Amino acid sequence: MTVAIAILMKDPAIAKTRLSPVLANDARERLALLLFENTLQFFRRTHPDSPVGIVTASQETAAISRQYGASIVEETGAGGINAAAGRASEWAIAIGATSLLVIHADIATLVDEEVDRLLAARDRHQVVVGVSADGGTNALLLTPPDAIPFCYGPNSAHAHEAAARKSGRSCETLQLACLSRDIDTPQDLRDHFEMSRSPADAQCFAVATIPEIAAGDDVATLIIEALVRTHRALAPGDIVVIAQKVVSKSEGRLVPARQFQPSQQAIALAAEIGKDPHKVEAILSESSDVIRARRQPPDGLLITRHRHGWICANAGIDESNLGDGHDGMLLLLPEDPDASARRIRDGLETKYGAPIGVIVSDTFGRPWRNGLVNIAIGVAGVPAIIDWAGRTDAYGRGLKATLPAFADEVAAAAGLLMQKDAGLPVIVLRGLEWDAVSASSARDVLRPAAQELFL
Repeated sequence: MTVAIAILMKDPAIAKTRLSPVLANDARERLALLLFENTLQFFRRTHPDSPVGIVTASQETAAISRQYGASIVEETGAGGINAAAGRASEWAIAIGATSLLVIHADIATLVDEEVDRLLAARDRHQVVVGVSADGGTNALLLTPPDAIPFCYGPNSAHAHEAAARKSGRSCETLQLACLSRDIDTPQDLRDHFEMSRSPADAQCFAVATIPEIAAGDDVATLIIEALVRTHRALAPGDIVVIAQKVVSKSEGRLVPARQFQPSQQAIALAAEIGKDPHKVEAILSESSDVIRARRQPPDGLLITRHRHGWICANAGIDESNLGDGHDGMLLLLPEDPDASARRIRDGLETKYGAPIGVIVSDTFGRPWRNGLVNIAIGVAGVPAIIDWAGRTDAYGRGLKATLPAFADEVAAAAGLLMQKDAGLPVIVLRGLEWDAVSASSARDVLRPAAQELFL
């Protein structure tokens, strides 16, 4: 038995008019497209063998649909949603489908288990209604595809149930937690944003298929294209963690070691610790002062304070994972990692029309502890530190000096998926609670030298 899936998508230029008190026209259009693409990606990912048709009068929507291999069911927009659903029924019958799932494009969160439960109900009933929070119909499953006439409008769930009885069809109504919620009003938008940031439900996933990066590449565009290929989209409140190597390569920070002509200081230091003098000169050029230096395997230890303030080995300069043909090359940190994060964030928010956080991360060692961990060296939107002074703990005790390094914690969590041999330089964390900070900087974590007790 074949289930055809029809997504009803209004022209995004005239969609979401009830959000006009809080969103301008272009923002409403971007939101409508984001919700639609999220819905389309969900069904292409979870039901890759099911025919998917997009019922729309919009050429822009049709172009996006073709990228995912969906069929275009053209309609004029005349006759409203019931006429559009009728076109879906005609399409499903024409392709020989035994059942038709009609679903709206503006359901913010689709959950596999809920959709599976809805589809399983067709084994018992010819009409299955997924009821919306306001009594409407967010999903309608018909066996056969023309089992009943469409009755969308106020209280349409009740109307569809009545139509099933009148047609002699068995019917079941389901009110599923996520499927029942769409985004039509400002309160819907606020509710979704708050629900999506529940730390109890936080998720973390890697963005696969990021290609090898070359100088001049637009990182935001590459991330968006990879999300499309993997049938995913970013949601409001997502934090995107990007490996420093990706950003540095895109900004042309991959340079030959021989480009750095050793100074007398570099020559003397290289002889002392057993390191290549060209590399030492590169490190010194990126540093404000040398913290520690000694001879030890494999090629000497050189800890410096990077000109941005980071205290790390070799000023963060790297030689691993540079790609084929890059022997003798050095990868320097971005010129301004915060600015890099802001540029990427601007590109992602322009695409998805929603608040997105961006962190540029790198792997650092730590004083007094073996091992490496990812930290934030550039942030945009995301607070580097959260001041909990004045709040209470879980037992109501007042907090006086608690400063979670939020961006570092997120970067470290992303590092669990961003393995050195995985080729996964972009990680998305979803469901974390954070407030956007327009002027945030990764350097907010740096302790002033006057307060530093261990140097």
